[in-house]
Amino acid sequence: MSPSEERTAEGSGRGAPPSRAALLWRPVGYFCLAWAWVLLWLVAVLLAPGAIVYVALDDEIVLGQVLGETPVFGWVMLVLVVVPVLAAVMGPAASFYLPTMAWPLALLCFTYAFRALRPSYAGERLSHTTHAPRGTSLGPPTIGTVALSLKPLRPSRFTDGLMKWYMAGWSLEMPTFLAALPAGLGWVLLFVWASRDIADPVRVACLALAVVLVLLSVVLVARALRKDFRRWTPRDAVDGETSPSTRAPSAR
Repeated sequence: MSPSEERTAEGSGRGAPPSRAALLWRPVGYFCLAWAWVLLWLVAVLLAPGAIVYVALDDEIVLGQVLGETPVFGWVMLVLVVVPVLAAVMGPAASFYLPTMAWPLALLCFTYAFRALRPSYAGERLSHTTHAPRGTSLGPPTIGTVALSLKPLRPSRFTDGLMKWYMAGWSLEMPTFLAALPAGLGWVLLFVWASRDIADPVRVACLALAVVLVLLSVVLVARALRKDFRRWTPRDAVDGETSPSTRAPSAR
């Protein structure tokens, strides 16, 4: 990104200039944060497919036998409780929110780390934290407001785009959540397909339907995000006028 793009905001950082020790250590801090978020992203990306691979490779998992011995009440609980919960966890949570929480923060941290090496940024802070009202973002319950960290003090077109994904990952938008649910149902069907003691015709049908559901989620999530991205502005994310995140580590 060019210096002209990086200086599209106010020009100087908020608060007091960083100390000499902070200038020395903040590239290290941002690089460490960046790789931590990369690791979290890898775990999130591998979670859903990894579970399917594990089932496919483990001969001791006998889902067909378990289902065959399940009583009527167990089937009712399976359909009304277990499947919806798994669809929500493995669809919106594992397949969309967890990865989208991580990779924008990783790229933002890499951006700040490289900026920290440039003399033109030596007199200012690189990121800041704002706060959002309780209950407006993902994460554990809080007593007061929630911290929205690692926001750029000098936005560019690149960081503006990352901040929209930041908002998508950390704010619970119901259209996006519902759009990702078919992928969760697809994961449940893939789990059935991966179980080798299930009849082959049933496995083939589950695989075909799972592919359709996952592709449907891709289309629906893309539509929901396009609407959100048109509605959100970079200033919403940078100044905290919406609620893109809960707690994220912040380095200075």
